[in-house]
Amino acid sequence: MAIYHFSVKNISRSDGRSAVACAAYRSAEKLTCDYYGKEQDYTRKIGVEHTQIYAPENTNINLLNRQKLWNSVEKVERRKDATLAREFEIAFPNELNAEQRKSMLDDLCKKLVEKYGAVVDAAIHAPHKNSGSDERNYHAHIMFTTRSIDLETGEFSAKKFRDFNKEVGSKTVKNWRSYFADLTNLHLEKAGFDIRVDHRSNRARGLDLEATLHEGSKVTQLRRMNIETEISLKNDAIKQRNLLSSMPDLEHEIIATSKLLQQLKFEQSKLQTQSRESAFDDILNTASSKLTEINETFDKITENVNENGSQKNIFDTLDSSISSLSKNELFSSLSDSINNQAEHERQAEHERQAERERQAEHERQAERERQAERERQAERERQVEREQTRNNNYTPDF
Repeated sequence: MAIYHFSVKNISRSDGRSAVACAAYRSAEKLTCDYYGKEQDYTRKIGVEHTQIYAPENTNINLLNRQKLWNSVEKVERRKDATLAREFEIAFPNELNAEQRKSMLDDLCKKLVEKYGAVVDAAIHAPHKNSGSDERNYHAHIMFTTRSIDLETGEFSAKKFRDFNKEVGSKTVKNWRSYFADLTNLHLEKAGFDIRVDHRSNRARGLDLEATLHEGSKVTQLRRMNIETEISLKNDAIKQRNLLSSMPDLEHEIIATSKLLQQLKFEQSKLQTQSRESAFDDILNTASSKLTEINETFDKITENVNENGSQKNIFDTLDSSISSLSKNELFSSLSDSINNQAEHERQAEHERQAERERQAEHERQAERERQAERERQAERERQVEREQTRNNNYTPDF
């Protein structure tokens, strides 16, 4: 099922961060930060699926180089608490393939360039294999400058754009979240999927579900090391409760599906009966047609008897009439029709048998899935009980 994730972050010098170091990590490259005089080498990092820099057409060519771009940012932002860049962190629907993910990234980054005239540095990351993280978690880090490119000089403008400042930042982020949801749904539709995402909160959508807590990179790293934290345990418990609360809906869906299968079986039985009746009707119609021809022939014989008044002529006419009927051809045609219909019926029965076997296998598979779900449900309930016991036994340190 497609997931929705969109967050906006600041990369600020006041937090001890470097735009060069962030870019090196996201692109898995080795970059040197002139501001701190430090080399940042992330070339051993795996899982970077694609990187690309987007910029307005008149941008100085030097700013299309990752090393020069972010060192230029470090140089132009002189304040010790300067916001060096902003970052969109997004998740791709796991239904999309690599080419479709890149197309979706292109649309989002080009929109950023068009709206703010900024330089955008994007990287698609694949999930961490065998690390405990979600293997569907294809995501992207999209860093962009806080200054537009001057149309005349091709360099950074003297003033920053203020769309993400405190005064209007929340509205800006809300608009981007809505835009990204629409963009995600557009690409899902293009890829042929009916599922859709929604950027609104559970409460805004009328869902009685608890919101999980933000875990952050440190908690995520500990998870990958199979080390549980208070936040991760709370989130796991919330997810279990949300799952339990949604179980009645799942049960209703299973019941509805079962009723639909029963209706389909009934319709299939009706079609099979109609097929057999139609086959016998065809045979009887063919035989009736041939018998009509025979009756018409004997009517002609009777007419000849009345005209000739001779027994010899009767038998001569009878012999001639029977010959004209080509009786061998008549019965051969009737036999072929019956044989063809019988073969058609055998083939239809073979297909019905194959369908019955497929249906039986489908039902067996469904039962296996239901059994597996029952086992998972039991395990979830045990996990919730263990969590409740752990919380009851928890004594805070003061």
